[in-house]
Amino acid sequence: MGPKNKDINKNWRLLAEGDKQGLYECFNLFYNDLYRFGLSLYKNPELVKEGINNLFLELWKIKHKLADVQNVQQYTLTIYKRILYKTYLQLSEATQTGGLIDDISVGDTPIEPSYESILIASQHDEHMKKRLQKALNQLSPRQKEIIRLRYFDTVAFKDIADQTGLSERTVYNTLHNAIKVLRDVICVTVFFRLLGEGK
Repeated sequence: MGPKNKDINKNWRLLAEGDKQGLYECFNLFYNDLYRFGLSLYKNPELVKEGINNLFLELWKIKHKLADVQNVQQYTLTIYKRILYKTYLQLSEATQTGGLIDDISVGDTPIEPSYESILIASQHDEHMKKRLQKALNQLSPRQKEIIRLRYFDTVAFKDIADQTGLSERTVYNTLHNAIKVLRDVICVTVFFRLLGEGK
């Protein structure tokens, strides 16, 4: 057994015992392989990252069942494929509003639903506020305005379009691009924060 497999098995046991450090280590050990595998199924980096986060949240929820797993990698991939597909369906369904995205392909699946809760949750956490502010500072004034209207003021796409003079399509695309920027700054931190809330 190679060093990586030993690390995986050791930390998997810790995860099964309810040790968060084991979960964090498994997250780090599996991440690159899961990311590559996810991209081979869905040409959408945001969807794949969301799927990985959802996978580890799921593993934490079912940790009491993990001690009996014989083939850790195969077991993880099986759950991951199911969660990726479920995540894809959820994101696709969430975007079918107002006829905004009739022609958007799988590779362009938006990530709005999960980030609404993330941005709202961040308002109640000082550390997250600082990270969010840092992320927001990387956005253009227009992106910041649309993020504020959509997530903090909960304004509908149509009303944002009316207020800004943009088309609904442009509002959607601007929001989507802004969230891509925010993701790299706050994604992993939020994942672990949500994990802490789910103990």
